[in-house]
Amino acid sequence: MMSSFERIRRLLKNEPVDRLPYSFWTHFPGIDLIPEQQAEVTYQFSKEFDVDFIKHMPNGLYMAEAWECKCNFNDIEQGGVAKVEKYAIQHAEDWEKLKIIEPTYGSLGRELEALDSLIKKVDGTKPIICTIFSPLTMAQKITEDIGFYLQYHPNELKKGLEIISATIIKFAKEALRRGCDGVFFANQMATRKSITLEKYREFGVPFDLAVLHAIKNDSWFNVMHLHGEEVLFDEVKEYPVQAINWHLWDSDPSIERFLKESDKVIIGGLKRAYITSGNIDSISQQIEQICSQTRQSRIIFSPDCVIRYPVVDEYIHQVKDKIIELSKKEEIISLPLAEAEKDHCLQSVGSSNYRTYETGQFQERAENNGISLFKHIP
Repeated sequence: MMSSFERIRRLLKNEPVDRLPYSFWTHFPGIDLIPEQQAEVTYQFSKEFDVDFIKHMPNGLYMAEAWECKCNFNDIEQGGVAKVEKYAIQHAEDWEKLKIIEPTYGSLGRELEALDSLIKKVDGTKPIICTIFSPLTMAQKITEDIGFYLQYHPNELKKGLEIISATIIKFAKEALRRGCDGVFFANQMATRKSITLEKYREFGVPFDLAVLHAIKNDSWFNVMHLHGEEVLFDEVKEYPVQAINWHLWDSDPSIERFLKESDKVIIGGLKRAYITSGNIDSISQQIEQICSQTRQSRIIFSPDCVIRYPVVDEYIHQVKDKIIELSKKEEIISLPLAEAEKDHCLQSVGSSNYRTYETGQFQERAENNGISLFKHIP
């Protein structure tokens, strides 16, 4: 049996593997603000599902915190998202007042501390990728209306993007120096629903490339996430990353087009809404279709985006087992895929067993069955 490192390295080189790799990730509300506990729960999650790579899971606003945005994380526990209540950028001149933040400062230092602990726990057994955001995504997070500055204050915004890019580069390079294998480059702005193609070429591409080129010689496993529908694939498909993760069933490119136009690896293929709701039949169809279309190469199975909290252990185990079973098949029969559902926040999980997390412990919350997977950890 191959190790996770060998499996992923071989797949990135388009060499045969014993089975297709996979990974899962979710948020850990509250715990993700406490470095040692974030590292421990991430490590335990990775062991529970025996993932082939580990994605660092900070809260989605950790860099916004560094620029002193006031953030509210309360909705995550109900399957929602974190919100900014007070933005760092209130006026056009504020962009030029931003400071380049050292990677050991504030919330950035907190994440490095969590990564240090996680790297020590994993002890070289699995690749770890650090989550960062594209510069324009980060700019969008620290102001209430990025469109206003794109339209009316482009020069000030560009100054801010230069500062943001420099901060992201410093943080990413430090995370890589400490032992991460690559980055998860979360890009939430490369979509026609957020920006025009012309604006993205001006305000997105140059700053994305500045970050990715700065770290490419320090890493071997970089993943770009394209968030949402109508993604600007043509603009980013040649970026210097090894793999791309996107909402494959809700947005172009199709698998066929991706394999034809890109030499990179697909990470994804699993609708997170199906994982949340336990729609294993539809996920099985997705896995079989992808195995057939890719000929069991150039694909690492994962959710198309973070699995909404709370996660259902039983469902993830079933998905994992299907991936292992179907990707080992010598002959793959393609089944018709059920009509794709629009992804949404949290679907009802009924009376299933699911995991919640509380600060200072990992607590299994059981409904009707009393199953407990995690013991109390002080």
